[in-house]
Amino acid sequence: MKKVRTLFRLRHDAGPSLRRGRAFAHAMHGVLALCCALLAACAEPPQAPLRVGLNPWIGYDPLVLARDRGLTDSAVLRVVELESTSESIRQMRNGRIEAAGLTLADVAELSTVGFDLKVIGILSHSKGADAVLARAGIGSVAGLAGMRIGMEDSALSRVMLQRTLARAGLPRSAVHEVMLSIVDHAAALRAGRVDAVITFEPVRSLLASEGFPVLLSSADMPGEVIDVLAIRSDVLEARPQQASALLRAFEQGRRIFETAPGEAAHELAASAGLSEDGYLAALGNLRHFTLEQSIETLKQTPQALPLGLTELAEALDADDRMTVRADWTRLFDASVAERVLAEGNLR
Repeated sequence: MKKVRTLFRLRHDAGPSLRRGRAFAHAMHGVLALCCALLAACAEPPQAPLRVGLNPWIGYDPLVLARDRGLTDSAVLRVVELESTSESIRQMRNGRIEAAGLTLADVAELSTVGFDLKVIGILSHSKGADAVLARAGIGSVAGLAGMRIGMEDSALSRVMLQRTLARAGLPRSAVHEVMLSIVDHAAALRAGRVDAVITFEPVRSLLASEGFPVLLSSADMPGEVIDVLAIRSDVLEARPQQASALLRAFEQGRRIFETAPGEAAHELAASAGLSEDGYLAALGNLRHFTLEQSIETLKQTPQALPLGLTELAEALDADDRMTVRADWTRLFDASVAERVLAEGNLR
């Protein structure tokens, strides 16, 4: 009995020690949990993807193709397809996107009203892809007097209207401007809600194939219709790798267009509302800049002849679209394109 009691006493006496051990273990678990929580709190939150806005202009399709082929990482880059240039500008100003494909005219206008942007890529030069098309019966720009012209509310549309009226010697008051998103141009002209439209590809080819005459195009305005990749300056400084991913994706898509245009047309023509042959023909109305050509042009600004900056500034000034003169030296940045080219891995 004594031995039994001794054994019981030993087990009973061990109880407080075991409880203290469990308490210590629980305390250490709590300390570890607290440390983990503090470390998690100190860690930087994951960076949101860079959002780039694109309107339905086929000159931006290399980036769409790169996304569709899985060449972009959705955690790093998000392509946002928008209805119009004005919507891209609005989303940029409201902070809903950080970058956009825009015409150089629109970037120049934005920069003169205090919006700090950098052009990191020269994407394409329109050589007929932007045009003024009219209804049947209007055979020349002179015939636009008194007519309704559908157009986007953008700097480039204003410049093209200015060039169109100048060709016929017409004052601005000679026509009635009707602001329309690009997605409404074809329907409005077909239905007779407007007499002409200032539009661009793929709508330009779609309407031309239906017999609407082209009165003037960007082929008559050499160097004045340039599309670029623009990004907010603060975002470029804070997220340079995402900016590189954006430009790399466009260049990868452009190289597919260059080496396998038929494949690109097969994948994208339907969404543009064109046949594959029609899509390829539309591509013939613009020229994409290679990454090397983009770097060369960016580094030559403001003297870069392909950009026609003098003519563009004069046109925007004449239309009161620039409150101050654009500082071309601060607007262009070739560093991202140079980094992408140096890093390689573009195929």
